[in-house]
This record gives sequence, C-alpha cells and structure tokens, in this order.
Amino acid sequence: MGKGCWLVLILAFGFATFAAAQQTPSDVAFGGEYFFRFRASAGGLSPEVRASVLQSRLTHVFTRLLAQGVQLTVRVHSLRAVRVISVAGVPFVTVTLADAEANQMTVEQLTKVWANNLEWGLRRILSSSSSHW
Repeated sequence: MGKGCWLVLILAFGFATFAAAQQTPSDVAFGGEYFFRFRASAGGLSPEVRASVLQSRLTHVFTRLLAQGVQLTVRVHSLRAVRVISVAGVPFVTVTLADAEANQMTVEQLTKVWANNLEWGLRRILSSSSSHW
C-alpha cells in the first residue's frame, strides 16, 4: 500500500473513533424547569436514554410530592465511586466519574450542582402547582 492509502486509513480510523466517542448531550427538564444535561453514558445507557428514564422518574417523584403530600427531600448517598441523588425517597440519578469529567468538574462538585438544581427546580414547580389548586 502506498503512503496515501495509509494516510486515508489512519484518518478514517481516527474519524470513526472520534465519532464513536462523541455523544449527543441530552437535557433533563420538567414542568418548565431545566435541571441538568447528561453528557456521558452510564450503566450502558446513552445520554439520551438516561434523560428519557429520568423524565419518567420526574413524573413519579412529582406525583409523590404533589398528589401524595410527600415532603420534598433531596439527599446524596455515596456508592463506591459514584454518588446517588434521591428525591422524596426515590433513588433518582447517579453521578459518575464520566459525568463529572464530561462537565469538567469533580464528582462531588457535579453532585452538588445537580442536587441543588433538582431541589430548587422542584420547589418552584411545587409552589407554582399549589397556587393553582
């Protein structure tokens, strides 16, 4: 093979590797509130699938908070190298090293940001919803 063919193969391989490494970020929003953006896969789930799963959890949590009168609590639990954020007693989202690196933060920093976003966003939704009753 000539040098030109090798260069084309190397560039093609590099592009394919780059494209595979790139993931489409997916936002998590509910009730008009933006909570955060998944930029990395976790547990074999792409950012898009993670966001979709969280939309279902938000509906479940919101039902517990509003319809069942459960107190809004946001708690962080450590589970080995990851952090788990629970909302109203429901394990809600896992913050991994890949998430932190994709957001250029430590796991602890990102966990704090996401937990705060969840707490304040849900408080705003709940206060707005309760004023409509």
